Amino acid sequence: MIKKKSISLLIAAGLTASCSLVSADKTVAPEMTDIVDSQSINEKATALQAMSEMSEYLRSLKKFTVTTDISFDEVLDNGQKILLHKTAELNVEKPSKLRATVATEYTQREFYFDGDAFTIYTPELGYFASFSAPATLKSLVQTAKGDYDIDIPLADLFLWGAKEGSSLNVDEAIIVGVDKVNGVSCNHFAFREKEIDWQICIQRDGTPLPLKLVITEKNSEAQLQHVSIMKWNTSPDLSSQNYTFSAKESDQKIAFGKVKTDK
Repeated sequence: MIKKKSISLLIAAGLTASCSLVSADKTVAPEMTDIVDSQSINEKATALQAMSEMSEYLRSLKKFTVTTDISFDEVLDNGQKILLHKTAELNVEKPSKLRATVATEYTQREFYFDGDAFTIYTPELGYFASFSAPATLKSLVQTAKGDYDIDIPLADLFLWGAKEGSSLNVDEAIIVGVDKVNGVSCNHFAFREKEIDWQICIQRDGTPLPLKLVITEKNSEAQLQHVSIMKWNTSPDLSSQNYTFSAKESDQKIAFGKVKTDK
């Protein structure tokens, strides 16, 4: 059996698309330490500013579709690390509509949110569960996680700019250089936090969208890694999208289990 690991698909990050970047050799003589320290401070400031700019841009989007191919490590009971794959697609109309699908070769889960109710459905099994939800996507993310320990796909998209999406835990940040993801030019940054290292590639054509995210769990013995490649449509036609779940006659409703808290 695979040992379960829980990790957010997207952490609280946003990066600029406009600056021109090149990678640099950071090996210097001891007498250059003060200069290098200053350069490091400037790099971190640039990266954090880029995060803020991407965050602001994503919050400005009224609707979007994002698809992502995800590769992630899991550890078997015998200690062997294996690489698995899944896909996710989100259709979003802010502030209160979400339709998402997460799929592997073996299973699929569908998520529905219409501003009143939130539902998860497994079509191959015919099971669904629902709860009355708060009116906004941000509040839904918080309620689903806090009350039911449910991770909404790409949850951080709805928290950027809020206290819950703060990037203040970043210890180090560097400019890696210019890269390409699916043929699209992007800026590549790397960040370090207490428990994770992460990298992100951001589109450079004036629309600062995240195109690639790599997360490494530093505190895991296996150094588990999580890689997401994203494609965006920021002006989709969602007029026919249904955000309200309708059960089939053969479907069976089950109840969400609430998270137990110590009193």
